[in-house]
Amino acid sequence: MIHYGEKLVKVIRQLALAACLVLPLSGWAEVVVSDAWVKPTIPGTENGAGYFVIENQGTSAVTLVGVKTDVARASEVHQHVMNDEGMMRMRRVPELTLAAGEQVTFQPGSYHVMFFGVKNPFKVGSSVAFQLQFADADALDVVAEVRPLK
Repeated sequence: MIHYGEKLVKVIRQLALAACLVLPLSGWAEVVVSDAWVKPTIPGTENGAGYFVIENQGTSAVTLVGVKTDVARASEVHQHVMNDEGMMRMRRVPELTLAAGEQVTFQPGSYHVMFFGVKNPFKVGSSVAFQLQFADADALDVVAEVRPLK
């Protein structure tokens, strides 16, 4: 004969097991983006750049693997790096891993999102939507304001 206390313990164990099975599917990652902005496109060009602060507020690392958007033919994460001759060069970053608690600032001269083949010029005051894609977390939709360079 099972007492009510034993039944309650059994139900709690079943709920705990169910939570353990469900939580890893949604991940322990909590990625937050703030201060998202895009510079206006230069007249006569079809490329643009976007910036933001990304923070992993979760308990495990997350890896940014891509950017998706409808406003351009292609979009990629890039970084400016100094080459051996002292020249700044831009290179594609296929993966960017953020440790738990880590914050990375995408800014001119550093990490940024490149938009190739912009379909309509980015104009100050408008906005640009894109999605950050992760290997180990849900995609994150971002809307960035088009701002002039400071």
